[in-house]
Amino acid sequence: MQTNKNPSRKKPTKRKPPLRVDLLWKELLESFLYSALEVFYPELYCLTDTTKKPVFLNRELRIPGSRGGQRIVDLLADIHLKTGEIKCLLLHAEVQGKIGREPFNVRMYKYSCLIALRLSRPFVALAIRTTPKGTAEETVYETKFLDSESTYKYHSVFIDNLNEEELLSMKHNPLAISTLAAMRIAKAGRSETKRFEQGKEMIRLLKQYGFPLEVRDKVGQFIEGITNLSMERFLRDFDKELDVLCEERDEDMYMTPIMKRVLTRKALEWAKDDAKAEGKLEGKLEGKLEGKLEGKLEGKLEGKLEVARSMLADAMSVDLVSKFTGLSVEELDNLRAIDSGSGRL
Repeated sequence: MQTNKNPSRKKPTKRKPPLRVDLLWKELLESFLYSALEVFYPELYCLTDTTKKPVFLNRELRIPGSRGGQRIVDLLADIHLKTGEIKCLLLHAEVQGKIGREPFNVRMYKYSCLIALRLSRPFVALAIRTTPKGTAEETVYETKFLDSESTYKYHSVFIDNLNEEELLSMKHNPLAISTLAAMRIAKAGRSETKRFEQGKEMIRLLKQYGFPLEVRDKVGQFIEGITNLSMERFLRDFDKELDVLCEERDEDMYMTPIMKRVLTRKALEWAKDDAKAEGKLEGKLEGKLEGKLEGKLEGKLEGKLEVARSMLADAMSVDLVSKFTGLSVEELDNLRAIDSGSGRL
């Protein structure tokens, strides 16, 4: 039996996979959780002990989904308050107004019920609305019938309502420039030319802020993702900007001050032994070695130390500064002690 083929029927074309902006936000927020609190929930940030790392509980909580699987809450973490209390934080980044016909506030209420059931302890919720879809009224869930009444409120932030000048002033905060990039690229809309221009501008601004390579790399990938380019000429140009932003490290650049002092001391000890054997003047050899090592290392370390000083001056936690700069807590304490003695801080 032969089947009639319809010659006019076109073969299905392969579509570009949808951009998972939610995953981009989740990775960024998990990498810089405290920075996110400073931008989106400053009241909670002021109460948080940022010297202690958050403990993420994502694997302990899964939200039943409507599509036959499991929907994972974006971020669920234990954070330490300055009072010593441990508080559970639900951080949900919403990249669309609705999923199906379910309003946003209904989903947040479901999350709260499941968290209360699974963890059996108080928690605080933060919802980040990355698109203008939805309304401000969706920041609370209320239901009432006869004598039964329930109300659930949570902290909600619409990023398009944030102040760009304030974000630009937070040069120590990688989430500030990431959020600013999201705001500007969203305003560019469907124009790929405008998205490209805004994305490139944000990449260059990111480099000017002097973040360490690891931070530049993560934020650069986020900006690249949300820019969502497809034109070949834009992709090539954008890749060049990323190459400049995330250029390869020079190993000497990442030698910490403590390592530098130890190697310098060891080099001088070895040189002195050689000088005695060869009858060379200690002062001449010491000066030569000092100049060679210090000249090579100091210039490359100066940028990192200045970033650390700037972050410490902005009252950033030592733990957070250590994470961004690669300097140890001990090195940062020594830096603060030196600067305090000289009147810099």
